[in-house]
Amino acid sequence: MAFRGLFVGVNRYQSPKIRDLSCAARDATALEAMFADTLGGPTVLVTDQEATLSRIETELETLSQCDADDTVVIAFSGHGSEKAV
Repeated sequence: MAFRGLFVGVNRYQSPKIRDLSCAARDATALEAMFADTLGGPTVLVTDQEATLSRIETELETLSQCDADDTVVIAFSGHGSEKAV
């Protein structure tokens, strides 16, 4: 049994229709550090420009390869949307 984590924080958005945030990347960074320090195991931190759809899909695909008894944490800090903007 292992711990794995994906932590995503987005402060800055490409679309001018979406206002920027000031603490989302910091929140994701803090969560990643807490879980990594406490539980060990591989973690991935993705923030701002790195947080593309392609990158997140790649990281989720990697997590899908974990063992059934692994503990997986996925955290997102940023704006949400019900439809593409």
